[in-house]
Amino acid sequence: MVRTLVLVRHGKAENARDGSSDLCRELTPDGRHALEIAYPRTFSLLDDYDDVNVWSSPAIRAMQTAQVVATALGVDGIEVDQTLYDQDADAILAQLATTPEDTVVVVGHVPSLDTIATQLLGSPIKLSKGAALAVELPRPSAPTGETAEVPALPTPASPLWFVDGPKSSAWGSLVSIEGEVIASAGELSAGAESFFNNPDDVDALRDFRMDVRRLRSLVSFLSPWEPKKQAERADKVLRNLLDTTARLRGIDIFSQTVDDLVESGELGENSLLPVACAHERKLECSSFMELVRKKGLAKKLGALVEDLSRFRWKKSVLAHGLGENDLKSRFDEELDTLDQALFGLDLSSPNAVYDARRDAKELHYVANRLGVVLGDERAQMSQYMDEIQRDLGALCNARTNASLADEFRHSPRFRGVRADLGVAGRDQSEVVSAIVSGMRRREAAEEPEADAESESATADVGSKTEVADSVPADMPDDASSEGPAE
Repeated sequence: MVRTLVLVRHGKAENARDGSSDLCRELTPDGRHALEIAYPRTFSLLDDYDDVNVWSSPAIRAMQTAQVVATALGVDGIEVDQTLYDQDADAILAQLATTPEDTVVVVGHVPSLDTIATQLLGSPIKLSKGAALAVELPRPSAPTGETAEVPALPTPASPLWFVDGPKSSAWGSLVSIEGEVIASAGELSAGAESFFNNPDDVDALRDFRMDVRRLRSLVSFLSPWEPKKQAERADKVLRNLLDTTARLRGIDIFSQTVDDLVESGELGENSLLPVACAHERKLECSSFMELVRKKGLAKKLGALVEDLSRFRWKKSVLAHGLGENDLKSRFDEELDTLDQALFGLDLSSPNAVYDARRDAKELHYVANRLGVVLGDERAQMSQYMDEIQRDLGALCNARTNASLADEFRHSPRFRGVRADLGVAGRDQSEVVSAIVSGMRRREAAEEPEADAESESATADVGSKTEVADSVPADMPDDASSEGPAE
């Protein structure tokens, strides 16, 4: 006969869906997460783990709760009992009175659980979602006279412990964030497959780098709350992918600029520079794919995506959850740091400009991806950050193009097109000067008329070059960035 009885109400469940059975309602993701965090501590209160039996209602939400209980207790099987769903308190008590099991955990529903608890303890009891009440039942007295037709549990029972249900809201942000990380990792996996299968596809490379940057931005933003090794490993793999594709992306952007110069007439229709650029890309693409094989980059990326599908948090976060205010404070700090960098930004410094654009792009991705937990006000910053990185991107790309034009002029593979490279280099140097002048005028302007003049100058410059990106040879490894389609 049962001596120790634990009554458990199922955790937070989703609302009933139209046309679906109540039996099919599942725990919400945050509801389940809350139980998984709370129940190991809750059920450590049981004195004896060796002989514990778990009974559950057949409702999915109850069975999911029972599975978390069983995992916490190290119990292999769960006994499913329709009586627990039928809300027949008397029938449940009768089964408990006749079972030979010593310790039973019953996972079910209210009001039957409340009724049982109240009857056993002699005072009104209300179980919240996920709550657990443990009672010790007295040994039955020796039978006298005829045996009762319906056996009953001996009363009164003695309360052992009571733990209220965990507040799932504390882990709601974790569930949302995990979903975004998993989705971002999945997009990167698909983008990598597309690019690695066809590295000649310019758009596939651009999209792949954009996917890498998105995931890296998320993991970096979450670094205060995740294990250090996870953050470092992700950053190493993702940064390596950006580094190894940077030159290939740079050649693509330069090639597009050359095509634009041919179309505008600044280079002759019969210019061989586009052909030379295409040949250079093939050589670089071949070198890149060899590097992918040599370093096992595809395998490392696959392992990282798999690891991030089970995103890990620090123990303190798992114990207490992560509030939206913590995330908002982190975002505001990053935004303040960027504002300070943009104020008086040294436009003559390629490093400073690249860093500012990179930070703006990362905040753009974070605001866009985590808008649900950051709130509408911060989510709307995504567009603002994107506009900043595009403005700075025009300057970054023009500088990179000018640098590549100068580099190619000294390469024997471009011997027959050096004059055209000179035209391209001078054009992009003029673009750099025009952009810097326009930005400085705009910063210094105090009147709306001056602002309009600055914007007009910038627009004129923008018509001469595609706003895209690459990393010049003298830039730091983490200064990569993406193109306008992002």
